[in-house]
Amino acid sequence: MGLYYHQCVSTVERTFISSASMTLPLIEAIQLKKSFDVKPAAFGKSQQLKAVDGVNLSLAPGETLGLAGESGCGKSTVGKLFMNLLSPTAGQILYQGKPLGSMTKDERAAFRKDVQMIFQDPYSSLNPRMRIGDIVGEPLKIHGLANAAQYRERVTELLTRVGLGAEHFYRYPHEFSGGQRQRIGIARALAVSPRLIIADEPVSALDLSIQAQIVNLLQELKQELALSFLFIAHDLAVVRHLSDRVAIMYLGKIVETASNEAVFGRCLHPYTEALLSAMPQIEPAAGRKRIILKGDLPSPIAPPAGCPFHSRCPYAKPPLCATVPPPLEEKESGHWAACHFSQQLFR
Repeated sequence: MGLYYHQCVSTVERTFISSASMTLPLIEAIQLKKSFDVKPAAFGKSQQLKAVDGVNLSLAPGETLGLAGESGCGKSTVGKLFMNLLSPTAGQILYQGKPLGSMTKDERAAFRKDVQMIFQDPYSSLNPRMRIGDIVGEPLKIHGLANAAQYRERVTELLTRVGLGAEHFYRYPHEFSGGQRQRIGIARALAVSPRLIIADEPVSALDLSIQAQIVNLLQELKQELALSFLFIAHDLAVVRHLSDRVAIMYLGKIVETASNEAVFGRCLHPYTEALLSAMPQIEPAAGRKRIILKGDLPSPIAPPAGCPFHSRCPYAKPPLCATVPPPLEEKESGHWAACHFSQQLFR
């Protein structure tokens, strides 16, 4: 029995940040915020850590959106909010135009089937006491997608699709390498024929040679099965290879978003410029220089006033950058950036 995927695209005009303005987004975040209470000491006063601070994002059917930035910028929290594993402090997430918070029981069940996740750590994301066949097949049982006669056939098909085989059905996770375990996680995500897969740093824990294999597998699945991806990563080389559109995140905010070609061809934010300068290249472009950011990433408990990047920005101009937060604006067609001087700096 073959895997079956479909797309449902309606022509509803949107004015949201999206590369497909005439398509109703599959999923979108509107002014999304998530804060956590943090106590610095046993008797200290509780403080608010702003992990996600006013994020607007949308993802069209069949699109891959790469969400990139330094560790601690809030990328994984966005992924968990999109999965409905966390509830937002403010703002909302819409799935096919429906707020997650107001879904009925049946709509929530359909959402859990449609949206699956591939986790960062292939070692801790699999139950060590379960056989591989049961791990991959568990979603089929939960959603009632295969009877007893179909179960073994469907699981074997899924294992084969990700480069494993029927002989692995009765083995346990400890018998597999990291790359093989991630393939098992991918097979588990595919089991329920999802529309959207949220991949949270899916290759960062793997060796470089294995990373390439997993990235190529995800690319094949995207093309063959018409999947949408929210691909979360700090490695811009991987983001560039997989993504149709890119969003750059810094200190809980989106600072730039545009098509893959626009971001990597001519970025419009100093933070993106610094990230791109750190990408390894076999033959560095003439005049290309590495930009070393000064200082550390500010604490999300006490973010700086004004532009969140101004304390590390080589182009910051006081007092404007230190006092006035730059809005995320459309500087060019489909290219959004949160910088007061984008058009002067990046002509």
